[in-house]
Amino acid sequence: MWEFNVLVTMAQDGHYRQMLEELASYGEFHKTEFHGVALGRVADVQRFLETIHQQRQERFIAFEDISRIVPLDKVFTFDLDDFLAKACQAIRPYLPQMSEHRFYVRLERRGLKGQIVSPDIEQALDNFILDELADLGHSGQIDFESPDAVLAIETVGNRCGIGFITRTLSHRYPFVHVA
Repeated sequence: MWEFNVLVTMAQDGHYRQMLEELASYGEFHKTEFHGVALGRVADVQRFLETIHQQRQERFIAFEDISRIVPLDKVFTFDLDDFLAKACQAIRPYLPQMSEHRFYVRLERRGLKGQIVSPDIEQALDNFILDELADLGHSGQIDFESPDAVLAIETVGNRCGIGFITRTLSHRYPFVHVA
């Protein structure tokens, strides 16, 4: 499987082809079967986000159409019967970052309608995290209003990427957020 580390979505009426052409100079990007959604692999995610931020401030036309970018640390493929187990395993490394903090899980599902129910998975993963933190002698708090971080889970068909979006990251780069 080709491993991606960013997911890019664009505005409804955006110039998708132009955006992909411009993004190509920053890494390898592929359109997906879902309208306005591209997966990319960049050498340095932080540098990529900073470049996009600067280009948007300078009103670079192609990047004005970017709706959001989600940096992804973990990627995996899944079958329906093992999605939750694989997601739980993939989020274990984030537990120390969630300890004693406010957070929530957001799943943006593309494809598999009716087979993966986002609110059910989000709730199961929130509970998994809280239980794991408690087992480690720590706590955390689910907070949708003022979280310290959001655990972003993005599925594109049977591919999944997971990213950890901190308040600091989303304030610095307003285009880095969950749907």
